[in-house]
Amino acid sequence: MPPFHPMVWKLARFGVVGVTVMIFFTGLNWLFGHWLGKDASFLLAYPPAVALHYWLNKTWTFGGARTHSVRQVSEYLLMVAVTFAVQAAVFMGLTTTTSLPGWAAAGLSNLAQMFLTFLAMQFRVFRPAKPPE
Repeated sequence: MPPFHPMVWKLARFGVVGVTVMIFFTGLNWLFGHWLGKDASFLLAYPPAVALHYWLNKTWTFGGARTHSVRQVSEYLLMVAVTFAVQAAVFMGLTTTTSLPGWAAAGLSNLAQMFLTFLAMQFRVFRPAKPPE
């Protein structure tokens, strides 16, 4: 049986990171939501989830041996802004059109932006460095 293509393993690691961060983000939403409501808890849970997401993907999913940290962080933060807008729109749509609790809408909205995030990280943020010519 032939070994899996490296992209399969990368997608699997990305999925594990995504699920881990989604559980972390959803748990923070649940915790903060008891005191602050669903909108404030969504906003407060986002930064620590983003930091965990960056670190796990840089070090494990895409391999963090490269030293382009300033470029990577700036591109990652731009990607986060774009995917946050997508995620927030899905979250607001779910909480206004369904009876889902805030934590469930937060988890589903997180899933919705994962595809865009993988593409951005694979082909831009953590792309392999070009060999010197």
